[in-house]
Amino acid sequence: MGSTMEPPGGAYLHLGAVTSPVGTARMLQLAFGCTTFSLVAHRGGFGGVQGTFCMAAWGFCFAFSVLVVACEFTKLHSCLRLSWGNFTAAFAMLATLLCATAAVIYPLYFTRLECPPEPAGCMVAPCQRPAPESPWKDDDVMTAMEYLSRHPT
Repeated sequence: MGSTMEPPGGAYLHLGAVTSPVGTARMLQLAFGCTTFSLVAHRGGFGGVQGTFCMAAWGFCFAFSVLVVACEFTKLHSCLRLSWGNFTAAFAMLATLLCATAAVIYPLYFTRLECPPEPAGCMVAPCQRPAPESPWKDDDVMTAMEYLSRHPT
């Protein structure tokens, strides 16, 4: 005689939720989302409205990804009164749009093209080659307009 607390379907955990191709993709999504969120929070820096939006977008996508994986892994999605397939598809589209927008906005506002001043400057010196010497002297160079004014057709 079974207890009323035991689920009718058998085991509590569904290992296929994380070992299937979709589960593997979701686990990679969690890993990359956590990595992005953590790197920006600890090393990349963010500020202002744009940085707050990017962090909110990445945090929202990561939190809901954890929720989806947890519901799949524990079979809690069967207790919800919604179409699970449609919910995960709609969330995937929303997460794609949010992450793509954040991935475009963040570098536009928070990347630097030059190194900050010393001593906090770049650790590795940039590879700069000296400019090649021109075979022309400054007196030998003339613009197209000067050439045309000296040699009329």
